[in-house]
Amino acid sequence: MFRYAFRPLAPFPCPRSARSARLLYHVTTDFITHNTGGNLVTRKVPVVVGDPGETFVLIEQEVGSALRAASPFISVSAASAEYRCKLTFFHDSQHFGFGPTSYPRLYAPSQIPRQTELNTSPATLFMGGKMHHLVLDGTPDAIFAENANATGRNLAGVLDQLKDM
Repeated sequence: MFRYAFRPLAPFPCPRSARSARLLYHVTTDFITHNTGGNLVTRKVPVVVGDPGETFVLIEQEVGSALRAASPFISVSAASAEYRCKLTFFHDSQHFGFGPTSYPRLYAPSQIPRQTELNTSPATLFMGGKMHHLVLDGTPDAIFAENANATGRNLAGVLDQLKDM
């Protein structure tokens, strides 16, 4: 009644292919913020970056939370519901922040390419998962971060149900 037709499997993409693999590098960079006394302090923080020309930095949750808490664009009531935070990347000084002289700020450990001739590029902090994404808006890395965070939020309930089994 049923027929079995042999169908060879499609070949898997080569893991070293530029389209299927992304190289990630663990490095440290400077994070400058105010301490409880209001003084500026510089900390070395671990981050993850990609190859030259990529427009993302992966940061620890603590750094992402500190950036979001300092955002002038998020109200306290909306802060718990927000999964993203708008920032600016300053190309001349190579840092993410809210203004050219404001703090906190996170320095990019590698050259992030300009998207326009301007000194600044709009950026977004996506908050979700073990590490948070800092990406330049309108880039393939931003689309990837958006999709990754949406998937994580959509699967959170399913993963919680699996924990209880």
